[in-house]
Amino acid sequence: MSRFDRPKALGRQLRAAAEVWRDRFEDVDSTGVEIFGRLDAVTQCWSSLCREILAPFGINYAEMKTLGILRTTRPQPRRSPTELRQLVGQTSAGMTRILDKLEELDLVRREPLEVDGRRVDIVLTRRGALLADRTNHTLMSRQNDVLTTLGVDGIDTMRVALDTLLAGFADARDRDRGLDDDEND
Repeated sequence: MSRFDRPKALGRQLRAAAEVWRDRFEDVDSTGVEIFGRLDAVTQCWSSLCREILAPFGINYAEMKTLGILRTTRPQPRRSPTELRQLVGQTSAGMTRILDKLEELDLVRREPLEVDGRRVDIVLTRRGALLADRTNHTLMSRQNDVLTTLGVDGIDTMRVALDTLLAGFADARDRDRGLDDDEND
């Protein structure tokens, strides 16, 4: 049993660590130790769940995400490699490795555009669509099992809190780059 299987024990450990840091650094609020410690635990649990679900299918989360993006793209399940790279959050080299593997497994194919022979789009194959459906259905079912512990109000609260936290990261990034709000519009 890991510390992530015992949230109360994790909470006590994080609270104790935050208190030590609070005493050590009086000029910095140590609340983040407790918040981001919990987020780290959730991330590790999430990653473990994804590996467990996806291993039998022979793909990882980034590969499933790529298939899922293609599956939900309207009107046609196709995207450029650059669009996929940005949506999946990969480097060019990482996206190329993903696309090479998915193409080798006959889950996607590269299709040249008639109007511009230099450009290719990534197109989901029938086999890829079926795998996207199976993996996403399985993962969403397990996600829902976990989310039921929050209840409807808790889910809404979590959604708002996470959106706010992500906005905080974006604001901090922009401040670090010396950008102000007027430049981002």
